[in-house]
Amino acid sequence: MNIDLNQFAKEAYTSAKERQENGANISVDTLKMLKHTATEVIEATEAYSTEKYSAIDDEVGQKEKFASELVDIIACVLIIAHSERIDINEALVQCLYKNKKRAEMTGDKL
Repeated sequence: MNIDLNQFAKEAYTSAKERQENGANISVDTLKMLKHTATEVIEATEAYSTEKYSAIDDEVGQKEKFASELVDIIACVLIIAHSERIDINEALVQCLYKNKKRAEMTGDKL
């Protein structure tokens, strides 16, 4: 399956912009979205840290809650990428290549 993250970014941005225009407490402004992303990371941390959470033995939907928070983080990043006109597909490819080189001990950070 070929996934176009740039298309997802555009759709996430459009939805967030519409929510903003309809009075929701959300902004597509990059700095505000970065701060919002930080709160989503905290929420993911809390979902993961819950005593009941176990990736193997999911109790009371904690695994689904954790997954939902991870997706919220991704959505925020995609909104920022679209707002800043970043080709997120290409940026991800470059990141994977860079990290592969680092893993092979040939990259910029050994």
